Amino acid sequence: MDSITIIAGVIIILIILVFFINTNSNKKKKESQFLQPLFALAEKNNCKISKYDRWNNSIIGIDEDSNLVFNISKINEVETVQQINLADIQKCRIFESSRTVGIEKSSMKVVDKIELAFVKRDKNKPDTIVSFYNSDYDRLTLSGEIQLTDKWCKIANDKIAEIVKIK
Repeated sequence: MDSITIIAGVIIILIILVFFINTNSNKKKKESQFLQPLFALAEKNNCKISKYDRWNNSIIGIDEDSNLVFNISKINEVETVQQINLADIQKCRIFESSRTVGIEKSSMKVVDKIELAFVKRDKNKPDTIVSFYNSDYDRLTLSGEIQLTDKWCKIANDKIAEIVKIK
């Protein structure tokens, strides 16, 4: 091989590396910008997020020491902020709204909504709802929202069980 071919190959490899490094850096920067409001909300409440997950335009996190769950969702440019004290919650359950479309053998289940319902101990207070998927404003296909809802339902119910055991 002549030296021009080697130099050209090295330059191409460097260009590709710079592209991937830049793309990864931009992704981390966007993730950090998305997480910042959650961490700021927790800090404002003298809390520290120990677990969190992000999906679509939403993020959920928990401070396991203070048993507070924080949720920030941005839907159609409207930001919703929720703070849920698990000491006030009796249980957490998954609510799924779906329908069957098609006829008999070629029918399929279509999920319209997946939500976590935090059921209050005080029966006079309404449940706190955290939406993980809504076909009205999320993309048409699910991409991990069911598993994420299951995960956070378990996290919440485990913490609620700990709180009840302590009382």
